[in-house]
Amino acid sequence: MYHILLLSSLIYQRVTAGNLTTRKSVGGCVFGLGHTGANEELVMSGPIHWQAKSQSIVALSTLEAEYLACSHATRESLWLRRMMKEAARGMAVKIVDGPVPIGCDNQGAIKLITSGVVRQKSKHIDVKYHHVHDEQMKGAVKFQYVT
Repeated sequence: MYHILLLSSLIYQRVTAGNLTTRKSVGGCVFGLGHTGANEELVMSGPIHWQAKSQSIVALSTLEAEYLACSHATRESLWLRRMMKEAARGMAVKIVDGPVPIGCDNQGAIKLITSGVVRQKSKHIDVKYHHVHDEQMKGAVKFQYVT
């Protein structure tokens, strides 16, 4: 019998300038682990990994700050999944290969991630953060709006 584990995340973002001197936002993510219960329902456990840090650039909008946080959460989720698969080798555990659900509370950031279309308000965002769109298209992550 296998225990089936699912990784999920919630992004939290302090969109106001976290540091009044540098004006950099503080963003982060919390990852939880879930498993299937007796009736095959998903049961979530507590957090297994969390991180908060000041962003490396000054975000010019809340969309940019949230998009950067989404990029960070995507990188963390890919790393966690690889680590979990490696740790589960030879054990009675199966890691779900589906997309890691990531919750975000900014509809503009989610729209930019899903469409990949850069518009007037997002054209200044550095190209290195746009990998998040590719990972969504590959099915590695799935962004969902949360309130």
